[in-house]
Amino acid sequence: MNPQYLLVFIIISNISCTNEENNYDLKDLELNFGVKASVSRIDDNSIFFENVIYGEKARNKLDIHIPDLVSPKGLIIFFHGGAFVGGDKSDIFEEYLSSIFLKIIKKGIIIVSANYSFLDSEGSKGVLTSLEDGEKVISFLEQKRKLLNLKDEDVVLSGVSAGAGISLWNGLKDNKFERISGILAIEAQSSYNVYKWEKVFKGFNIDEMRKLYSELDEIYLNFYKGEPDGKLLEKLDYSSMMDKMDPPFYISNRAGKDLINMNNEIDFDILYHSFLHADYLRKNAIDANLNFSGIYQESPESFALRMLGAE
Repeated sequence: MNPQYLLVFIIISNISCTNEENNYDLKDLELNFGVKASVSRIDDNSIFFENVIYGEKARNKLDIHIPDLVSPKGLIIFFHGGAFVGGDKSDIFEEYLSSIFLKIIKKGIIIVSANYSFLDSEGSKGVLTSLEDGEKVISFLEQKRKLLNLKDEDVVLSGVSAGAGISLWNGLKDNKFERISGILAIEAQSSYNVYKWEKVFKGFNIDEMRKLYSELDEIYLNFYKGEPDGKLLEKLDYSSMMDKMDPPFYISNRAGKDLINMNNEIDFDILYHSFLHADYLRKNAIDANLNFSGIYQESPESFALRMLGAE
């Protein structure tokens, strides 16, 4: 027997021995997820299912890290960053993120890291396709609640940059998912109606900037797959969807505010990740009487665990 598979078998055997009611079996889990189990790279006491298919598109795959099948304390879903043109679910293993998620998994939280369609993926209709893939991830996992033994445990959505936007859009819009208890957004944009960014950056005019900078114009047209109409822009504006019944969010953006650098070029890190985006979201939350947190209040993992009742 493969040594790694033997270790997984031992982990599962220990779980099964203490769980007479559900009697989880490794083969049952593998059959349901359609992949072989291995050992999690986040925590070697947890089992790992890689490249579980959740949809029909090429990038509709996710990874599941399970620390405890007997009595999991909740679920956190992570969406990677990459401006909707790059990145991967394996980004969760990078040093900064893995340190956060190690603390979370040690509290008995199931972790899912998901890929989603890029702007250039076959059949993409722009950023909306990526956002809707996020919704498919949530729906898929809701259907697996019994298998994961989650019962009534809550869910936190999380992500970096583009992934933060997927989490915010799915967490703040009206939807059928009642168990989302928090949104962890790192380096987020304030809206995917980029005309709202004119309220974020002083003197910023998107259409004038598109005329001056061809790269920005190309990004804009790829982002929306052409010129967007008002209906689409409204649908993408999660900042205006907030109300007091929404889950609290955590926001942490550290980039500055000077959009144009010394070479008279756009600083895209600032355009996408400025602290001004976070300020705009916080202002809207205050207006909506919605609770929020951030790096000056607590760490990302502390927020996630608090939202899941697993401090």
